Amino acid sequence: MRPSVLGLLLASASLVGCANQQAASPTSAVPGTPNGTATAPLETQPQLAVARPVENPNGRWVSAATSSDFMLAGSSQQSFGVFIDVPEGAKQGHVPTSLTLAVDTSGSMRGDKIIHARDAAHRLVQSLHDGDRLSIVTFADRGRVRMSPIIIDGSSRRTALAVIEELSADGGTAMFEGLKVAESQMWSTPDTHLVRRLVVISDGKATEGPTSPEELGRVAEVGLSKGIQVTSVGVGLDYDETTLNALAIRSSGRLYHVEHSEQLPGIVEREVALLESTAAADVKVELVAAPGVQLLGTDTAQVQWTTEGMIIPVGAVFEGQQRELLVQARVDNAVEGTKVLASVRLHFRDPGEDGLQRVQETILRATVTNDASLVAAHTDSRTQTLIAMREASLFAQQASAQANLGDLDRADRELARAEKTLQAQAARTHNEADKARVLRSAAGIAGKRKSLKKAAKAPAPARAKASRQVSLELNDAAMDAFGY
Repeated sequence: MRPSVLGLLLASASLVGCANQQAASPTSAVPGTPNGTATAPLETQPQLAVARPVENPNGRWVSAATSSDFMLAGSSQQSFGVFIDVPEGAKQGHVPTSLTLAVDTSGSMRGDKIIHARDAAHRLVQSLHDGDRLSIVTFADRGRVRMSPIIIDGSSRRTALAVIEELSADGGTAMFEGLKVAESQMWSTPDTHLVRRLVVISDGKATEGPTSPEELGRVAEVGLSKGIQVTSVGVGLDYDETTLNALAIRSSGRLYHVEHSEQLPGIVEREVALLESTAAADVKVELVAAPGVQLLGTDTAQVQWTTEGMIIPVGAVFEGQQRELLVQARVDNAVEGTKVLASVRLHFRDPGEDGLQRVQETILRATVTNDASLVAAHTDSRTQTLIAMREASLFAQQASAQANLGDLDRADRELARAEKTLQAQAARTHNEADKARVLRSAAGIAGKRKSLKKAAKAPAPARAKASRQVSLELNDAAMDAFGY
């Protein structure tokens, strides 16, 4: 049985002493951050923006590094980072896109929320290129196709805008059926449309049909097998963040938290801008273990196990994007000398070459030694920073859960652990860019601790709302640091 993702993350956190408004956003290509929150407790810059200058050897976008250039002889568990660095200028123009918009039209969306959702949908339709593919689905008591897939041109664009204008809100929230119906609209997407995105806007919890995050996440996972990624937009304070987390992770998609519905149009514009900067589609990271190495898993990413190792679907990537994966492996009976650990391969379809399948490869190696001082003296700053950021993100997610339960004291203790982890990493690293990144995150944590203390002092009627708001911001930032 494979170790759980959370177990692997906690294991990686334990290795740190011995030896990462938000979710997928570009650098200068798009102003602001993708998430609706004003600040991020773990990063003031989006996690997927390039956090440090990175050289791409031989033009490769993929690289990997162990937590130290050296490892001890014998058997041990190792952490290593896999990094996808897409250079600026990598996009080759507009990539034909197939997009389905799924809007929650349950009763809780009445009033300003449905008005702003319609405005957001209008802007989405206006931003699509002629030749793109669009369908519209709503879900209340059931899932309903409002517009079957059409190719965008002048006439069909007007049709889509008219359909959106008629959307109203009433009934329950059949999210499961809505997701299934929405995904089905993209099953027949032609191979020419390499970008396939399902945008879900909802303000509440699933109340009709299957409602568990596991069941809803499984729908997103099925879609990923067809290249469909889910962008989830949670509006207000009442949506189920566990479900939206699952949709993002299981589809290698994105998550946005929007406290006020008037932020919806801006969020949709940013999402479209990300799609417009697509540099490659159907991206997958394949890891093939060397003899004597057992791959154990990766952090908060959907993994497909193979006889030789594992494949991690990443989906579409955009110019300037940085994607980081923390991988755990067991190395058995290593002897002194150079040790090959894995082949790390980046598979993708190149829009600039008519969707041609391409592969880039890097070989991960370490030097085996009996001298523990060499291991300590030759740590890799980027991987160690990734480990520290991931550990802090876990603490932030745990703090989110405690704040949601109203235990603000315990939430603060978790954030204190996150802040301490980041400050310790900042003290260890000699890379100025990594140090600055960690210190920004530590400062963000300190800011959220102030928010928790303020919420704790709020009058009883307002305390629950303040706790919920901080909880969602913490979850949102943790998901951002995980790459979503």
